[in-house]
Amino acid sequence: MDQHIVGIRYVEAGPLHYCAPGDLRLGIGDYVVVKTDRGERLGWVVLTPDQVVNAKPEGPIRVVDRLASAEEVEQHRMQKRRAEEDVSRAQAAAARVDPRARVASITYDLAGKYAEMTFSARENAGDVSDRIQREVARALDLPDLWVEQVGDRDRAKAVGGLGQCGRGLCCSTWMTEFPAISIKMAKDQGLAPNPSKISGVCGRLLCCLSFEVDAYREIVGSLPKVGKKLTTPVGKAKVLSINALTEMVRLRFEESGQIIEISTEAVKRQMGTTLRPEELDVEIEEALRDKDRRRTENLIAVLSPVDRPLRDAAAEGGPVVDEEERAARRRQRAAGDRSREGGARSGPRSGERPKRSGSAPEGERRRRRGGTGAGQPRGERPEAGESRSGIRITRRRAGDPAAGEQPRGQRPASQQPVARDGGGASGSGSGSGSGSGSGGDAEQKRRRRRGRRGGRGRGSSEGSAPASE
Repeated sequence: MDQHIVGIRYVEAGPLHYCAPGDLRLGIGDYVVVKTDRGERLGWVVLTPDQVVNAKPEGPIRVVDRLASAEEVEQHRMQKRRAEEDVSRAQAAAARVDPRARVASITYDLAGKYAEMTFSARENAGDVSDRIQREVARALDLPDLWVEQVGDRDRAKAVGGLGQCGRGLCCSTWMTEFPAISIKMAKDQGLAPNPSKISGVCGRLLCCLSFEVDAYREIVGSLPKVGKKLTTPVGKAKVLSINALTEMVRLRFEESGQIIEISTEAVKRQMGTTLRPEELDVEIEEALRDKDRRRTENLIAVLSPVDRPLRDAAAEGGPVVDEEERAARRRQRAAGDRSREGGARSGPRSGERPKRSGSAPEGERRRRRGGTGAGQPRGERPEAGESRSGIRITRRRAGDPAAGEQPRGQRPASQQPVARDGGGASGSGSGSGSGSGSGGDAEQKRRRRRGRRGGRGRGSSEGSAPASE
């Protein structure tokens, strides 16, 4: 790109036109005269050749004709005042053709022979633009008039005025192009979608909504949205509002209803650690906590407190039982003692033999096993010389030389019974073979019957020594 190019404007805050300076050395603010298709135009330099970077001019590049003189500058200002006065006359002429047409601006060339007019309409007025052109040219007595339809913003730019801030309109003071504005920009900045508050004098959305929207999005973008719920160390909280200007966030706790304000910097620093979204806590962290809880319950024993300490069962050699179980056992033992006492008072009938079954009283079972009664511990036997049921028991030890070894189930030779047939010699002669003959078998049967009638068990009758009468 040739560096000998300057930027020139013909209208304040208007489009930029690139021209070749020629042999002139121009600076910022110099008034120059440029020849165009519609006469000579007076403009001023806004960009010098060394300030033009990456310029992409469209169409042929015009050459600056000359530097403007003081008379030409004054003539330009006079033509500008003339255009402002002719706007009302042009508006009256355009309204006769289309009542919806609104004249925006009129611009004259340096000599005042050529003019440019812009107007706006609610709809496309292409079919009536020719009639408006003829009517306005006749009213202003202009030989050549160029007419163009523009939008509401261009009309506000040409007319000018004051905005809601109390200053001149941005579009008519320094803006050269109109930015794209959407209602989402107002929402991102926390503004209510009220047309009377977010619209300009042109009836469109304010152009200034696009100036700071990037800063608002940078501040609010990393923060939770309004209405979202957060989990904090002191409970769940809801985001009420975010003030991007003061950079403060308002939170309300659900349990206590307390409202606090915290800076956006603190929220960004704690987000993900102490402050977390409720969805993250419910969907992910709650499942992890439940998994850890189940693992703890399965692997770690939990000790529950009791009212009074239990007895040291390990020292006593028994299981550890609580007070309720011990009371139940005492009641069970008392019931068993009462049942045994009732059975002892009733006793077996005469001529009946006690039944040998599992339902026999506890005292009967103890007597069969060799016990002495309810007062004697289970499994203990009386010592030698003690009396049981009126019978004195003499125990012999194995290998005692005083008492010879006798076969089990046989009496000593001195106590062998005498044969009932009366033969003394035959009885004494057959005494040695009585253990293997019919007499020995009969004697063993009688002893077994006598033992059953006495209530002794088989183990006690066979294992104990014969009683002395």
